[in-house]
Amino acid sequence: MAKLDVVHGWDQIREYLPADYAVLANKYKQVQTQFGNAKLRDADTLLRFILLHVGANLPLRQTVALAAEAGLPNLSPMRLHKKMCRAAPYLQALVSGMLDWSTAGSLEKWGGYVFTAVDATVVCGPGATGTDARIHTKLRLADVSLARVEVTDETGGETFCRFPWQAGELAVGDRAYCGTRGVMHVVNSGADVLVRYRLGGLPLLDEEDNDIDVLTKARAVLQGAMLDLDVHVPGLERDIPGRLIIMRLPADAAERARHRVRKENGPSVSAQMLEAAGYVILFTTAKRGRLNAERCLQGYRLRWQIELQFKRWKSLCNFDELPNQRDDTILSWLYGKVLLGALLDRMASIPTEVSPPERLDSRIEHDAPDVVRPVEAHQHSVSARHRRSSPTRAA
Repeated sequence: MAKLDVVHGWDQIREYLPADYAVLANKYKQVQTQFGNAKLRDADTLLRFILLHVGANLPLRQTVALAAEAGLPNLSPMRLHKKMCRAAPYLQALVSGMLDWSTAGSLEKWGGYVFTAVDATVVCGPGATGTDARIHTKLRLADVSLARVEVTDETGGETFCRFPWQAGELAVGDRAYCGTRGVMHVVNSGADVLVRYRLGGLPLLDEEDNDIDVLTKARAVLQGAMLDLDVHVPGLERDIPGRLIIMRLPADAAERARHRVRKENGPSVSAQMLEAAGYVILFTTAKRGRLNAERCLQGYRLRWQIELQFKRWKSLCNFDELPNQRDDTILSWLYGKVLLGALLDRMASIPTEVSPPERLDSRIEHDAPDVVRPVEAHQHSVSARHRRSSPTRAA
């Protein structure tokens, strides 16, 4: 078997790390030594051990054995374990430094907005009967670049309040983010929201300060039509003006949505929840002159990019295979995985926009057959010629 080489290429990897990665190691007391015979004295050696352990999903004993074979210090498994117990704050700082970089691709803006999606995914350790940790992610949709990542235990809830916002951003979230406190946080930061409405999540009032029955409004929407209604959310300091956008789903899509609601909620599913599943209901603070109802619906559909990011993490980086049971090592493991994911994204990135996929005119395709079509638009030769039609689902 060829000898493992953990030195070759490290200089290239180091170029993608934050410039102050060594300073941060000292700041978070990762390489401060008490005894003169300590074997981990610098950030480079520490990161090589951690990234090998996390990236290759290796047990502690195998990690130190392979590292020693490759020429790194002969470390004991217990010493690496203790380093992992204390590494989470340092790795989190590295991730933050990676994500503070400017993006390579030009940011997509609709009506002047930078579309930014937020979501969370859960991970579980061996033998777990529930959630061990949750990864909260903020993703810029123009170039599918990470803007912020935070790892919490299972009690960390999904809320817009977990992320900083600035003017010009449009925070896009699913029903879990439909809450007064989170919406207030975004708006008070100067940004706007586009969120899937959840029954009871936001108190909505009409222009005469009367409560709005959302389902009553939805029942009046005909198939193929859209309702775009001015509303406002009452607040302690000030009310938040916004819009309620409702579109009725086709019968087959509505039935699939109800099936998902029954599966997710089990015995606690209610008649109101099943009825609401037959509509796409959005709340946004974006002005109608910047984003009309149709554009809001199109923009919300872009949120699928963050779901694909989670799938990439779990399929390519094995985010969902936690080998640890301790809370501190779980956090270090996950931040190490996020750091690896950020490194891979940075090293493999090209300056291009992939969202939303603009559909090219057939005349252009005829005149320029060699133009490379984006896969996301289903116009690339691979996706267009070999894509199979999805099977029809039974009701």
